[in-house]
Amino acid sequence: MAAHRGFSLTSWNLLHAMAIPPTSSATLEGAIVKLQARVDSDLIALQEVDLFQERSDSKNQVERIAELMEAPYWAFAPSLLGTPGGRWSAVSDLRIYSEESSIPHQPMYGIGIVSKIPVKKWHRINLGRSRIGAPLIVPGENRPRMIYVADEPRLALVAELENGLTVSTTHLSFVPGFNILQLKKLARRLEKLPGLSLFTGDFNLPWGLGPSISGWNNLVKGSTYPSWKPSIEFDYIMSREFRASDVEAVIHDHYGISDHLASSAIIL
Repeated sequence: MAAHRGFSLTSWNLLHAMAIPPTSSATLEGAIVKLQARVDSDLIALQEVDLFQERSDSKNQVERIAELMEAPYWAFAPSLLGTPGGRWSAVSDLRIYSEESSIPHQPMYGIGIVSKIPVKKWHRINLGRSRIGAPLIVPGENRPRMIYVADEPRLALVAELENGLTVSTTHLSFVPGFNILQLKKLARRLEKLPGLSLFTGDFNLPWGLGPSISGWNNLVKGSTYPSWKPSIEFDYIMSREFRASDVEAVIHDHYGISDHLASSAIIL
């Protein structure tokens, strides 16, 4: 493990870089600059990212973050075509778009990984979606509000790195019980992949349940949601081989965007 000393990993549910509060002038670019000033990440795992969405200035957000990080390698795995909360269709195939891809110019939404370390192989693991939704608290112009939200297709994106690490990220369902089934399925799949494993994402499971259910080690402990008053631990960086004592753990400040705080682990 000494060979990986100094490797830094960040996980962030980006909420498509929505400014919080929505009336502020915070931007994706400004937030990434602040994040990198705190932890100069070798890899950032992202959830709730947009591709060619009007609400986010029709950007390829994963590619833009790669540019800001000066990271040569990135991938985006769409969970749906269209816009969450509007008209969309599920992506049920295994498509992954990367720096080498020709990408159709249509709105998409999903998860991504940006890496300064060369990637040997990308994997996509589809996890399905719950047929029922749930009430959620979402940011509003003046105050958070409660709305009923239908579940979306869920998946994991995995990067096998040339340095011997395998990094996975996911955004599990917010429907209680269904997210537990997704996590158990995903953990079994990830355990079969090569390399030392790091598993990140927004699991929508509080109270340390992500590590407890999966049996993986929780590397960064603490509340990350909501960003304006963190009180719930939904976001995890976990590992089978590394333990909390093997890393410096960082929960970032609120950098003006997203309803989640970013978290980082730096291997000591």
